Amino acid sequence: MGVSTFMPLYVGLSGLESMQQAESVVGNNIDNASTPGYAQEQVNFVENEPFPAVPGSGPAVAGQFGQGVAVGSVTRQDDPYYDEQDRQNQGTYQMYSTHSSVLTQIQGILNEPSSTSVQNAVDQFFSAWQELSNNPSDDAAKQAVITQGQVVGQTFQVVTQQLQQLQSNLTGVVNGQLAQLNQYAQQLAGLNKQITQVKQSGENPNQLLDEQSNILDKMSQLADITYTPDSAGDGGVDVTVGSGSNAVQVVKDDTYSPFPNATTASSLSTSTPVSLSSLQPQLSSITSGQIAGNVQGYDDASNLLSNIGSFLSNFASQVNGALGGQSFFSYSGGVLSVGITSPSALQTGPSGNAGDNTYAVAMVNLQTTSWTINWNYSQQANGGSSVSQSVTGTPDQQLAAMVSGVGTEASGVTFSENTANALQEQSSQLRQSVSGVSLDEQASYMVEFQNAYAAAAKYITTFQSMMQSLLNMVQP
Repeated sequence: MGVSTFMPLYVGLSGLESMQQAESVVGNNIDNASTPGYAQEQVNFVENEPFPAVPGSGPAVAGQFGQGVAVGSVTRQDDPYYDEQDRQNQGTYQMYSTHSSVLTQIQGILNEPSSTSVQNAVDQFFSAWQELSNNPSDDAAKQAVITQGQVVGQTFQVVTQQLQQLQSNLTGVVNGQLAQLNQYAQQLAGLNKQITQVKQSGENPNQLLDEQSNILDKMSQLADITYTPDSAGDGGVDVTVGSGSNAVQVVKDDTYSPFPNATTASSLSTSTPVSLSSLQPQLSSITSGQIAGNVQGYDDASNLLSNIGSFLSNFASQVNGALGGQSFFSYSGGVLSVGITSPSALQTGPSGNAGDNTYAVAMVNLQTTSWTINWNYSQQANGGSSVSQSVTGTPDQQLAAMVSGVGTEASGVTFSENTANALQEQSSQLRQSVSGVSLDEQASYMVEFQNAYAAAAKYITTFQSMMQSLLNMVQP
């Protein structure tokens, strides 16, 4: 028995079919060049089994010869190391970027230096006392002191309320981000199941793996995640959010366990600033991503509220002491109030005489008197944790230290943000060099496969001509 006359036809047909599939892969790469999570696909050609399959068996031929080409597989082009490195860098950048944004809002609330800032209000308060010390019997000057005292209280109250509102907003944002994180985890658990089913059928679940990659990217931008191949080893991933003892495993094989949401505080006050970390201990395990940036910003606002409370409490005590124990200021519940509302009730000296300016002079001197307050600061270099620092200075120096503390941290975070941005751009480029779609490269493949397809078609046409000549020769 000889070789089938039509065997060469199947050889040419295998080339047509393989190049057609290859062109489809190229077209898919081009179409998805900008699709999030997509990794370019590569056609892996394999040689068909030779004929005869077992040497020495079958028809008498000089030796085995090939039977064309086939598409062995279509695989995603990605590097797990580059993927993981890029996700870590993305999370770090998102943390610094988010934290920087919150600090910018805090600096806007402080609004220093400006004519409506707390420091200007305090300076105007002391200026009013300067005028009163020159005219201690002038009721208009006394009223100016009372009014400026009320301005101080109102200015600090506006700042306090805005910081509390910022905390409330951040609590809502973090809750929303945790809900989104949980949604992604739930989607991953479902993908794990689908990937397993496709793998068991012997196919490559490239499209599902693209979805998996995209979700992991999004999760890493929200929080630091650790992911490992699931126990079945079938393409799924197990995911843990955070690190340390409070870390939470949210995906195990195809099961999903939600990360707990933070509880919105029912009330906020300067005396007892609410911390998201105390509301939800698991948040302390998240050290990167947008959630970590917002939590750190929330803690910055808490520290600032605490510092304002310390300043106002000391300030009220110092003012009342300089006035011989008069209750000019009262501080309670984060609010600084003026207790003396009538010029006649304000004494400018211990004698009570109209010309006695002893207390007024003491108040003028208070502006240049130093006292010590413990300030709380967040140090980015210390992992975002709070530190306490004793600051000795005049009221202006105390307020300047409070404002500069925020500015110093903002400057440090901005520097870290720029560094993290450079690192994430570098890792993204490395990742894209493997998994990104190059349109120029795909265009060259398109021409290559088109030429191979045309050659296979030409081969079939030539074979057809040979067959026609053979048929003409044997026809009677």
